[in-house]
Amino acid sequence: MEKEDKRGIFFGVIGVLTLIVAIIGASLAYFSINAKSEDNALTVKAATVKIVYEDGDKLNVTNIIPSDQTIALRTFTRTGDDDGQGGTYKTCIDDKGFTTCGYYDFTLTNDGPTEMEIIAKVIPTALVKEEKNEQGEVTTKGEIPFKHLKFVLYDRTGISGEFDNGSNIVYTGTIPYSEVSGEYTEFSLLGATGDETMKIAGNHTTKNLRLFVWLDEAGADNDAEQGATFKGTVNVEVKGAKTITGEATQ
Repeated sequence: MEKEDKRGIFFGVIGVLTLIVAIIGASLAYFSINAKSEDNALTVKAATVKIVYEDGDKLNVTNIIPSDQTIALRTFTRTGDDDGQGGTYKTCIDDKGFTTCGYYDFTLTNDGPTEMEIIAKVIPTALVKEEKNEQGEVTTKGEIPFKHLKFVLYDRTGISGEFDNGSNIVYTGTIPYSEVSGEYTEFSLLGATGDETMKIAGNHTTKNLRLFVWLDEAGADNDAEQGATFKGTVNVEVKGAKTITGEATQ
């Protein structure tokens, strides 16, 4: 940011919905080729809104500001610790009371008998474009994109502490935006090429995953992200399921 006090006008929210995906065994592949979260399950918006979890819990995250990853993670992991002023630290809130991050927990379970490979990606929702009437007056305000929105996917399987991300990082990336198309582009949660997969053993094996998101500090370049919006839907697919066809040799 150009000036420190400009952070005070950078208000936003990161809200997410609970996602529980069951990947069934190969014998039921036709019924589980694709599982996805609720539309726009991942929402990042520089405005004050309320997002409701599927399980009924509510998440209010406001006043998002740019920060580096170290600070964002620290404001998360210190949740509940003594703040030295007779209280405790709140999740993703920095020392000045601003929000630095958001997180999204989801679970993948393979109820089949054999190991499976899954593909996990996010399909962005198209940004609303500005519209004008014949008089040149703006009738629909266009949405502004984030260009420094980053994420880490953690595999938290076996970790019990709510605010412990663990050390098993699956992938770290930036939510991609194309200057050419003026839109966000589809991206994988598992790797840079989009072809990466995650293996999940059979017999009701569960993976507990956490998507951690923050707006990376970029100095004056963050100014253009005031009022920015990101929305997307998580898609989880069984690798190769779309090519399965029935065969009868006899």
